[in-house]
Amino acid sequence: MAVETVQTEHLLSIRNLSLHFKTRSGIVQAVDDVSFDLDTGRTLAIIGESGCGKSSLAKAILRLLPRNVKTYKGSVVLDGADLMKLSNERYRREVRWVKVSMVPQAAMNSLNPVIKVQQQVAEPLLVHRRQRRSREAYQKVREMFGKLGLPTDFLNRYAFELSGGMRQRAAIAMALIADPQVVLLDEPTSALDLLTQANIMNVLKRIKNELGITFILITHDIGTASELADDVAVIYAGQLVEIADASLFYDTPLHPYSQKLMASVPTLRQEKKLEFIPGQPPSLINPPQGCRFAERCEKRMEICSQAPPTVKMPDGRTVKCWLYSSGE
Repeated sequence: MAVETVQTEHLLSIRNLSLHFKTRSGIVQAVDDVSFDLDTGRTLAIIGESGCGKSSLAKAILRLLPRNVKTYKGSVVLDGADLMKLSNERYRREVRWVKVSMVPQAAMNSLNPVIKVQQQVAEPLLVHRRQRRSREAYQKVREMFGKLGLPTDFLNRYAFELSGGMRQRAAIAMALIADPQVVLLDEPTSALDLLTQANIMNVLKRIKNELGITFILITHDIGTASELADDVAVIYAGQLVEIADASLFYDTPLHPYSQKLMASVPTLRQEKKLEFIPGQPPSLINPPQGCRFAERCEKRMEICSQAPPTVKMPDGRTVKCWLYSSGE
């Protein structure tokens, strides 16, 4: 059965994607009506506080769903193919790790300690690309190690024999080995020291430039995002509240939440008083009916008790806020 094709000018187009979970306390609206586009060779950084739905969005895109899913709907179109129309089995065989792969959070701890690194990195080729001749797969692993700055004598080592940074590179190699069209990076530098974080980001930047890989970078570290991002999407309480070109976002963020995030980041070239965001994010079990940031917002208006529209700005940015709506 052929995959249903959709006309789109973007490599990846996501529309109205929602992922809700059932819990004993109620329905958790982890991802709520999210839409964005991503072009070939660009990196979209998705930033926000912990618990805002960033990792759940990655799982929704890659369809890594737990058993307690209540709602999973929307449209995920990759290279003109509507992936939501695929069965779980076809998605596993034809998409996951083949067209879309992922470097999960704390990836360096996901390697099997009793299997040699070379075998683990080659697995996507042997399973999904059907490369029955392991010699060819291992040769490609060797080439990928070279691109990531991993010594080839690490091929026959076990994960516990590698440092944290080297294990992280091996996890990145596993995500890249099958030549996917999109790679999700979920906090790729978490649990690493600052020097190793910088080295990993330099590797990712070089790989992006050399191979033209399309990345979705998920992080709460705004500084890390600036290293790799072409576009920035800000997520708050399960919703995208702003999407902008990175240069525009870092100069003049629009949404009050984005402005507070940027005001909390120290700078090297100038002194500034660091700010914080008062209060705490709302519960995703029973989020506010209007603007979800309203309770913490210094610019709150009476109309904010209603759900804000998503406004397209003249410079191409989109922002979900009543401040920029002509209906205000």
